[in-house]
Amino acid sequence: MSSDATEVLFEEIDLTPSPQLLEALGDIPYKPWQCLAELIDNSFDDFLTDPDRSEAQEVWITLPKPIDDDPIVSLLDNGRGMSLEMLQSALKAGYSGKRRYGSLGLFGMGFNIATARLGHHTEVRTTRAGDPDWLIVEIDLRRLAQNDSFRTPLRREPKQDVSDHGTEVIVRRLRTEIAEDLKKANRHASVRADLGRVYSYLLRGENPVPGVPDGPMAGRGFRLKVNGKTVSPRLPCVWSASRTVTKEGREIAAVKSVNIPLASALACMKCGHWQNPNLALERCAECDGDDMQLRERRIHGWFGVQRYLDESDYGIDFLRNGRKIRIGDRSLFTWENPDDGTLVPEYPVDIPATQGRIVGEIHLDHVPVGYQKTDFNRESRDWRHAVVALRGEGPMRPKKAKALGYPSNSSPLGEIFKGYQENRPGVGCLIPGNGSTAIHETAREWGVKFHSGQHPEFLSDEIWYQAVLAHDENRGNGGVPTRLTGSGGAGGPSLAGRTGLTPLGGAPTDGPDLGGVAPTSTPAPPPEPEPVETEEQRFERYRDGARQVFDLTGEVTLPRLGRKAVTVFETRTPLLDDRERPVPSLARLGKGVNLEVFVHGEHIVFREYGRDPRDYALMEIAQTLHAFEPDGQKVTAVAAEVTRQFSDQRVTESALRDRADSLLGRVRELMTPIVAPMADELWEAVPEAVRLRAERDAGRADASLDWPTVVKQGDFVAHLDAAGIAAVVRVRPAAFLDGAVFKTSWRGWSDTAVKDRQVAQTVRPLEVISEFLTDPGAKTRLELSLARITFDMLDQSIAGSV
Repeated sequence: MSSDATEVLFEEIDLTPSPQLLEALGDIPYKPWQCLAELIDNSFDDFLTDPDRSEAQEVWITLPKPIDDDPIVSLLDNGRGMSLEMLQSALKAGYSGKRRYGSLGLFGMGFNIATARLGHHTEVRTTRAGDPDWLIVEIDLRRLAQNDSFRTPLRREPKQDVSDHGTEVIVRRLRTEIAEDLKKANRHASVRADLGRVYSYLLRGENPVPGVPDGPMAGRGFRLKVNGKTVSPRLPCVWSASRTVTKEGREIAAVKSVNIPLASALACMKCGHWQNPNLALERCAECDGDDMQLRERRIHGWFGVQRYLDESDYGIDFLRNGRKIRIGDRSLFTWENPDDGTLVPEYPVDIPATQGRIVGEIHLDHVPVGYQKTDFNRESRDWRHAVVALRGEGPMRPKKAKALGYPSNSSPLGEIFKGYQENRPGVGCLIPGNGSTAIHETAREWGVKFHSGQHPEFLSDEIWYQAVLAHDENRGNGGVPTRLTGSGGAGGPSLAGRTGLTPLGGAPTDGPDLGGVAPTSTPAPPPEPEPVETEEQRFERYRDGARQVFDLTGEVTLPRLGRKAVTVFETRTPLLDDRERPVPSLARLGKGVNLEVFVHGEHIVFREYGRDPRDYALMEIAQTLHAFEPDGQKVTAVAAEVTRQFSDQRVTESALRDRADSLLGRVRELMTPIVAPMADELWEAVPEAVRLRAERDAGRADASLDWPTVVKQGDFVAHLDAAGIAAVVRVRPAAFLDGAVFKTSWRGWSDTAVKDRQVAQTVRPLEVISEFLTDPGAKTRLELSLARITFDMLDQSIAGSV
């Protein structure tokens, strides 16, 4: 849009207030991306008020490169451009412009802060379609300060194409720290990432996330480029809206739309302040202006459930006019008691209590924000009303609400919380697992692939969902599939490819037993030989009825050996190598970088020698990659590198603690309804030390709990540690064994010694887990392995395990 015209006309433009104030604005601690965002806001503001454009609405940003001797920062848009009056008003510090109620930024204060922070010399070029000239203003802050002048020249350059339109901002003589920062390696990539997150809604199209309805997440489709590279919106990695969990007999979808209409209100066209709709004001309560218009207000957006848990990557994004003001905000997850102001954290509290997955995007276009656009005014009436509308007045935790006299929380966030506050693996909570425990690390790694945009297979939630189903199918079965179909039935020998009349291990079957005497009748012709099984058919047979091992499914990349997309299957169907010899495991290279690995879970080395099928799968992956080893490295070294790429295979203290928390959570869930009718009796019967530890745990979790009521209702079970659970089982084994909570049989035995042994076998793993969790010392490799075996024993003893 630049012009090569030679004729230049000069005028002047007033930049009141003083240029010293303009330069001082540059000391406000804006990061470079925030400065760019202020300029982008003004372009996107124009796009938002011109929604019927047939051409793409685009912004191009240029940042300095490491080799630039005279670095600049520039922004160019193809918006409608400005008239002379609009331009002069826009460049005055503190001027807010018309329609501030619907603007991302103040093309005045925001513009001046951004440009002064970036550098000392700014040039603005703008023109409208049909205007004959470009309007050009140069703001030299140092010169203006020296002259103590409020006026700067305005130039007019005739356009070569009268249909040109748009605005360009060029900042020169960059501040030293800004120029050095923007020249750093990978800085442009981080700027794109920041802008892609802040403007995610405005940049994404109509159907950004597969499986999620267009309505709540559809964006505006604006385009933004930095040094020629497109800024991609950071999309929410949420479950499909068709995924649900069932709580209290109701299905709760993983994505919930929010649309809360509010009373219309007057908006000041001068300062942007929304007036109190309950007051009949003729002038603005903020600036005393008289230009006010009645506008619609609403709270809208969505709440949803992320496909993975994370310690920091969760929470609610709050937007104003399409730009994200707060990202990953968790204030709605805390309830404030109106009686005493106590803040009660409500999410996350399930194990792991430091990780969450509830996310959302909520538009609050009517709520005022601070001038730096890093937060809303949380003291405002509009913010406080939005909080109640979104999360309800009372606690989201049902028992807490009931104890304090609040009705069940039916707010939009309360509904999502009700369905997805827990993190147990399986379909009950939509958490991927491996049959023993949740695979949080693997699910997070899949999330990284989703956000990279380079792996189309991870865009939908199908891989996550298959891992959810696989956990329930294989729970507590040591990794052995529970639903098998296809040839071989339950894993018997295959007759494929055999000829003749004698089956494996048996006598002839196609005629009566004549005691070795040859029949006198004409023998029947031999049967047609079975067709020879192709390699593809053989591997299809291996896949048929196998279960996918999701915690060993993913990408393996080694610096010297390349990249493989690995899929591991465990099957009961015997495996044969290419010479038809039985093997415990087998690998097959597919198209491109795909690698399939099969493990025969019923092989004698697993069934009788205690080897772990996963270890053999890792060996197969390593052996395959070792074939490409250029430096002669041992295969065991490659296996070690491969193993380290699957974080869920770690047998570390922290990983085992996570699994212990998951197992104990399952036990507590099964115990709670059993304990309720006999709560007082059990509480009095358990040792004092158990009661004391439970009370202390409850106090740490929620200091406002009514502990006597918790005990009376039997909810103290939620605060029992492993030793406490063991003590309760010892007190009333008849209530918890025989499949009620644990599979161990008890009632059918008449001998007291046998009954005591059954109880001891049940509670011993709990006591070992208690010792593991309470021992502060470092654990040896053997101690960690022993703990894992103990966890496996407990896992398989819990009712419902296969």
